[in-house]
Amino acid sequence: MSKKSDIVIVGAGLIGTSFALSIAQADFSIRILENHLPDVLSQANTHSRPISLSYGSYRILNTLGVWSELEKNACPILSVHVSEKGKLGVTHFSAKEENIPALGFVVPFSVLQLALYQHAASRKNITVTSIQTIEKINNHVNGVDIKIKTNNGDETIFADLLVAADGTQSHCRELLKINHAEKKSGDVAHIYQLTLSEQHNHTAYERFTNCGVLALLPLFEKNKAQLVWTITPRVAKKMAAWNHDAILYFLQETFEGRLLIADAKKITEFPLKTVIAKKQIAQSAVLLGNAAHTIYPVAAQGFNLGLHDVAILANILMKAKKNNKRIEEWSLLKKYEEQINDHQQAIFCVTNSLTSIFELPFIGNLRGLGLLTTDLMHPIKKKLVNRAMGNTNEKI
Repeated sequence: MSKKSDIVIVGAGLIGTSFALSIAQADFSIRILENHLPDVLSQANTHSRPISLSYGSYRILNTLGVWSELEKNACPILSVHVSEKGKLGVTHFSAKEENIPALGFVVPFSVLQLALYQHAASRKNITVTSIQTIEKINNHVNGVDIKIKTNNGDETIFADLLVAADGTQSHCRELLKINHAEKKSGDVAHIYQLTLSEQHNHTAYERFTNCGVLALLPLFEKNKAQLVWTITPRVAKKMAAWNHDAILYFLQETFEGRLLIADAKKITEFPLKTVIAKKQIAQSAVLLGNAAHTIYPVAAQGFNLGLHDVAILANILMKAKKNNKRIEEWSLLKKYEEQINDHQQAIFCVTNSLTSIFELPFIGNLRGLGLLTTDLMHPIKKKLVNRAMGNTNEKI
């Protein structure tokens, strides 16, 4: 019989390892299950796809002790410009206005992934187990029994609490019989690496056009940027005949007066969808990260939202341990659900609004006015900035 763990985490990705590190300081016995383990001795690819971190996420990662390994490859975002092509309104956010060092940071995904995994794997109270699959989950009032298949055969492991961080197509969510809602808009995100004729000055842009939403992130190299171009099916038909020169011309015209683009190289594309679990807790089990919510990435909130949830859950569990409470108690899990609900709903509302409102051509003038009004009305703007920065008061 396997030794019982306090907490079993399924998934050694960004959220799973972040959560493990968040609770490791409380001396929980933690077991991570993963079927695609990264090589702990490998060198991270500093040119891998970038990921944008909110200021709130930066603070959490700094607390976890991994920021020192990310900092040398991190590009700070000092300002953000949000505007619509052909309209007067421009909304501008700046770190200086908020009296903080940066609104956020852009780091290579593989550098972040490897730093988190190496730190987790090095902790004495964290055990990482390579598995082929999870065959069965029996969750009950006193904990959870998990039947796994490994290279050495079948095994049943036991824990007080299961945390499922196994991604959008979560197998744990299915085994726990938690339903989910999936929305496919038909939109496709096209990813480009841009070479600039000038330095980006650590400024990110979100530009709304009749040909889709363009989000530009500054990279560590000061003349490089990543572009995420979200294109609807209607626009895709229009652009089908565009060659490289036509696309480059459109981008140059779109960012004219803001940024000089010398070249654009397409990296990849992927269809966009939103997947939201009908509930994020079950008896002795919690869904975290994309297993709980995969959201439309216009506002780059996916990982940041997941890390916000990590901080809340870690706080609740560590306080429970300190007060000698059972961490699988339903009242604790309900408390977690209540605490995450407001922030999650606000993020869902913002991302859904951004992706729907800018597809309606007949309200173009109102859109421009809305951006202008947001810039003039400081309290509204302040709330948007705080949401985007992940500015909550949860501490790890």
